[in-house]
Amino acid sequence: MAGRADSSSGVQKKKAGHIRNLPDDILVDIMSRLPVESVLECKLVCKKLQKLLYSRRSSFAKMHVNRQLNQLYCGGTDGDKLDTGLLFGCITDETWHISLFYGGLYNGKINTDNTYEYKKTLKKVRHPPMHHDLAKQYIVGSCNGLICLGRYYNIRMDPIYIYNPVTGENLNLPKLIIPKGCLLPRIARGFGYLPSTNEYKVVRIFYPGRKTTGQVQVYTLGSGCGWRTKAISFPYVNHTVPASFADGSLCWFYESEVYAFDLDKEEIRMVPSPPPCHTYALGSSVDDNFGCVVLRGNLCFFHQTLNAPHMEIWSLKKTDMKESWCKEFSIVYEKRGGEQYVKHFWPIMLTRNNEIILTSEYRSIHCYDPKTATWKEIVAEDPHFDLSAIRVNSHVNTFVSLKTLGEKSNKKRCRIKMIGQSL
Repeated sequence: MAGRADSSSGVQKKKAGHIRNLPDDILVDIMSRLPVESVLECKLVCKKLQKLLYSRRSSFAKMHVNRQLNQLYCGGTDGDKLDTGLLFGCITDETWHISLFYGGLYNGKINTDNTYEYKKTLKKVRHPPMHHDLAKQYIVGSCNGLICLGRYYNIRMDPIYIYNPVTGENLNLPKLIIPKGCLLPRIARGFGYLPSTNEYKVVRIFYPGRKTTGQVQVYTLGSGCGWRTKAISFPYVNHTVPASFADGSLCWFYESEVYAFDLDKEEIRMVPSPPPCHTYALGSSVDDNFGCVVLRGNLCFFHQTLNAPHMEIWSLKKTDMKESWCKEFSIVYEKRGGEQYVKHFWPIMLTRNNEIILTSEYRSIHCYDPKTATWKEIVAEDPHFDLSAIRVNSHVNTFVSLKTLGEKSNKKRCRIKMIGQSL
């Protein structure tokens, strides 16, 4: 009898220590500290958590988002910073249309020891139909889990679609009305976030015809004001590439100049030209590869000398209210595999190990390790992908709600799924 009593007591102690017996408030607090992917998985395997999160979906989402934004913008340590994945856009053989995929590997960082494979490590993102012109940059930007996409209207790419693939909420912004008779219209575009006011802003600059100054329009999510036209003229910038968003400003590069649009003051300012631009201005490297990117939250400028071949990456630093450029990386590489020319590389992001993720002419994705000066291709060859159409952005999944921001969005069920699996 004593043995049975001891055994029964042990079982009761084990049951008492089960996670299901924790108070609801503690469970919600624990879940709010997990990555979005882990929360979605927990909802599938535990009915109690599913019911709890459903009953408190509004308050839980707010708590989870607040923790994520605090990690992103309040200088969290390496141990509690949000992990960033890669948002892929490419052609597949399923529909031969452009599709989006999330390439996060759920181990807390981009794992360059494994390749991204179509059937194993990518999650498909459901989204509205997009244009099929592979030369167009349809991904305007990804900010705190919200994706801004461009749609091909009136001969130009218009940034009018906002989508959160985790919540399923989506929003169509009013299209730009181009005046009749306007030939060769051009639209520069960008998407950014102001943590001080919790505002998300979409910016488009309309260049009518061959004019070299553009009209600035701003859409603030949830403001109810629609597109606001600013009484300022924006100099001509490279409209084929979306703006880089860093430190509260959308930045474009064109002909050795960097132009920034401050999202808070909604004003234009000039950014000091990076040192490589002085060489460019002299015309000695007119065929080189230039551009602005954001790496680990900092505005960077890369310069790829094609005849060397060599690439430098400079980062914009602020000291004593002044801005200056500091060289972060100097990359030397060789032609490989019988290549007849040097490929154009475009930096995408930095891993926690300070490795550089780059795309190569939108055909492949590479990782460069500055410590060992070695290259590695991290996209597996796969007949299901058309590698000539790849676009890549850094992306982090969140529960940021368009409805909470004040928008009347279309709500659908969770729209991220593993390829080959049903929702």
